[in-house]
Amino acid sequence: MKIAVISDTHLEYATEGFRRHMTTLFGDVDVMIHAGDMTSSNVLDYLSGWDLRAVRGNMDDPGLQAALPQKRIEEIAGRRIGIIHGWGSPRGLEDAVLHAFSDVDIIVFGHTHVPLNIIKGGIVLFNPGSYRGGYSAKGTVGVIEIGQDITFRHIEVE
Repeated sequence: MKIAVISDTHLEYATEGFRRHMTTLFGDVDVMIHAGDMTSSNVLDYLSGWDLRAVRGNMDDPGLQAALPQKRIEEIAGRRIGIIHGWGSPRGLEDAVLHAFSDVDIIVFGHTHVPLNIIKGGIVLFNPGSYRGGYSAKGTVGVIEIGQDITFRHIEVE
């Protein structure tokens, strides 16, 4: 099972570059997770071509705020994955998202624009970073592959 993981796209519409990256990087994924801050419903419409599991972020338009949950738990390939955007200061956010869920194997979150892959309390915390980058960093997305083992990786978006 191959899962695309993106967050913080911050786009008003699916640009040509975004469409190219999504089809090139994620044309073969089984599921796509978006951890919030698409910004516009136009991006949701485009990503709906995938088996999309998304949550809203703090910068999303009113349409997205109404359409998407603040957090969700998805069971994918026998693993329970909590999905949430995040809020407030990046300082302490890992602990905050960890306490937002119980009984999950993985938590996918965004908000910080910083890629992260750590284990806390036996739970993997995975942040794909931001598609558009920020804070002097290149854009990044993530991939989770679930088979006999689980692998997590970040991909720089050029």
